[in-house]
Amino acid sequence: MAANTSPIFALTPEAKFVTVTAATTDRTGATTTNLSELLSAGTDGTKITQIGAKVGGDNSATSVLIFITDTAGSNPKLFDEIALTAVTAGTTITSQRAVTAYSDLQLKSGQKVLVGITVAVTDGVNIFAIKGDY
Repeated sequence: MAANTSPIFALTPEAKFVTVTAATTDRTGATTTNLSELLSAGTDGTKITQIGAKVGGDNSATSVLIFITDTAGSNPKLFDEIALTAVTAGTTITSQRAVTAYSDLQLKSGQKVLVGITVAVTDGVNIFAIKGDY
């Protein structure tokens, strides 16, 4: 389906999720071990409005690393980080959640968003993106 062009808006909205448990500390993008693909841009490009993280239970303080690749889906570059503070979740304390909103983050076809965490989290970190393909 062709992209909307007047005005342009997303044709296919979607929430994408990936769960990450293992740590990576390489912020250069040279080592992609323990990075997970959150999404790949659609044929006509993709607009991302939010990227966030929700911990499945207890967690130590960690950061979510967000990388964006080139249009070949390689050469990831650090784009953003989301800090998650330490939380011991329970019946009266919620597990950690943090979201960053983007007003105009657009990807070309072939670009990918890769994500990782800096400290391993046993229960996992559910990293999500609210996005739409053109």
